[in-house]
Amino acid sequence: MTRQKRHSTRHDPGQPAARPLVAIPLLDRHWAGSVMLARELLQIAGTLRTHSTDVAAGALFDIVLVGLDRRPVASFGGPRLKPETTIGALARADVVIVPAQFAPRPESTREDERFGAWLRAQHAQGAVLVSLADPLLLAKAGLLDRREATGLVSEREIFRTRFPQVRYLPSRRVVASGDIVTVCGIGPTPDACAHLVERFHGAALARRFLRHTSTEALPADEQTALWSARYKRHRDAQVLAAQEIVERELYAVPALAHLAARVGLSERTLSRRLHAATGLALRHYVAELRLERSEFLLRTGDMALVHIAQDCGYGSASAFSRAFAARYGQGPAGYRRGAHRRAAEEEGARTP
Repeated sequence: MTRQKRHSTRHDPGQPAARPLVAIPLLDRHWAGSVMLARELLQIAGTLRTHSTDVAAGALFDIVLVGLDRRPVASFGGPRLKPETTIGALARADVVIVPAQFAPRPESTREDERFGAWLRAQHAQGAVLVSLADPLLLAKAGLLDRREATGLVSEREIFRTRFPQVRYLPSRRVVASGDIVTVCGIGPTPDACAHLVERFHGAALARRFLRHTSTEALPADEQTALWSARYKRHRDAQVLAAQEIVERELYAVPALAHLAARVGLSERTLSRRLHAATGLALRHYVAELRLERSEFLLRTGDMALVHIAQDCGYGSASAFSRAFAARYGQGPAGYRRGAHRRAAEEEGARTP
């Protein structure tokens, strides 16, 4: 294969949009199922957009398997996958998905060092990094220092002793820390792929994708954190801390003065830096989070409207209804009926 060109989401309006390039490195003792699951989930997303089973015609991403060299790489279960390019030939990717490994070693191997250096270079050039089930390789590469990450409970002690700068949260299914996404186990892989679909192709398609691929929804607070990652693609640590406080306390967001004090800034400085980082004033940022969480709760459950209003920080059910209708064109009760009806129709269409 010739040297890969980076596919950018920015393009000439007069030309067809280039597809984001997704690279999946083939690690020693990888889970072949993890590699193929991620690849095929992203392919499924394209067929949902085109309403066709033609995978090539509906492709949303270009996906390539990457090796240290061109030799086939054995998975822990035996099947060998053949790299389509190498880390030396692939200059830049938009996304790197690190698949699950079987019993990864806590200490760094020569392979870890080579892949780690490549991952650092990809990240420095703007690639989104996604780790499925096991974030050890990212930790060895120093990419998780001073970040939150999730992974397997069995690796908690490894992270405590070897990677103390990582805030390891194995109780969380998915953690999006800026442009690095980590996943706890194989089950939440569709949620991580939905995050990529949303990031590059919009929230509507990502939601439809999840209705077809995921059997259970993330908890509302984790869903909010994953959705709001679009506003965390900056490196202002104090603004990120303020954003995390808002997410955790959405039911009763602190006043600007209190929020600023908690992250060590003045009100004016926090307002200015939040707007510079997200493009939104605090009140608009809070409004976006509340609407997103309330839409998720309506679409995925039967919680009473008054309780949704309380959970999302609205002063009353009527205030919630007015804000929701202004955004979505109908009240929350009607929206929920429609969402449940569409889900039932899609489920019926899939059932033989």
